[in-house]
Amino acid sequence: MNGRPPFYVTAVALVAALLFPAVHSGAARTDAGRVCGSLFACAVISDTDSIMVGDRGRIFLSKDGAKSWEAVDGGTLAALSSVCFPDSRNGWIAGQGGTLLASRDGGRTWQGQSAGVDTYLLDIDFLDSLHGIAVGAETTVLTTVDGGATWNPSPLKTSAGLLGDLNLFAAVMMDARTACVVGDLGRIFVTEDGGRSWSETKTSLYNDRLMMGRVLYALAYDSGTLYAAGIDSTFAVSKDRGKSWTLGDTGFSKPDLYGIDFVGAFGMAAGSGGHLIRTTDGGATWHAVDVPERIRRVWLNGMDLRKDSSGKVVGLVVGKGGSFGRILDSSVKW
Repeated sequence: MNGRPPFYVTAVALVAALLFPAVHSGAARTDAGRVCGSLFACAVISDTDSIMVGDRGRIFLSKDGAKSWEAVDGGTLAALSSVCFPDSRNGWIAGQGGTLLASRDGGRTWQGQSAGVDTYLLDIDFLDSLHGIAVGAETTVLTTVDGGATWNPSPLKTSAGLLGDLNLFAAVMMDARTACVVGDLGRIFVTEDGGRSWSETKTSLYNDRLMMGRVLYALAYDSGTLYAAGIDSTFAVSKDRGKSWTLGDTGFSKPDLYGIDFVGAFGMAAGSGGHLIRTTDGGATWHAVDVPERIRRVWLNGMDLRKDSSGKVVGLVVGKGGSFGRILDSSVKW
């Protein structure tokens, strides 16, 4: 392709990090042993339980508030790019080569599910124990209404049509019939019928005349609001379930944002160069979170926030070389 726009390089770099992950790089030690390899995603399962996934099929489970970790066998060596737990028992992992894994015991054991595709699955999200969506490379979209016993293709056919395949980096389910997906070129799609049809939201993130736009890598949904983040600290908000979007300003122009999450008005986003930012007003203003020098040398990719039983916001952020941080309100312990 001639004249690739600048964002293309970043999109390829992120996919390459998933497709060709490092074996070991600056691994972090915990009480339970060695967390190694690069970590691509994480989830806070309960007040005590958390999980991280990454390259070469690595899965790490904590039962003590992310203080110590144990390796869990998922039965695969595929890179694992996403993990989600809609409740404390049911969880799913998606990854390389159409890999789909499911757990019914809080992440202690995992069983494979058939995706029906061999494309790279980059994100997975479940509303509850039955309704889920997975997205990935080559415009792949899959949906399930039976907990992943069967996965059905959900082609992104819109009135505008698609010229070539897209990498779809993120997806969220808002209810059993409504979901939003984002990816290459800043293109945003919404379904309101469980994935049978999709509509594309027109925003300034994508110029359909030039067929250029800003890559969106991450998506979050909380309290009726969607938040998207991507290349060059792009940040956008939708208050109407993805039908229209307002561009925000993080106050930073260069670091790419690979992960974002919100709990009410509190949110955090993370990305290249160990970049970590937080907001307490729904994204109106953002502030940098200080990180150790070693974290500034890696990318941060996965993030999950939720309220614990005491009402405090807790979470995890993970990245290259086994890097991870425990989040408690505005503080992060590495």
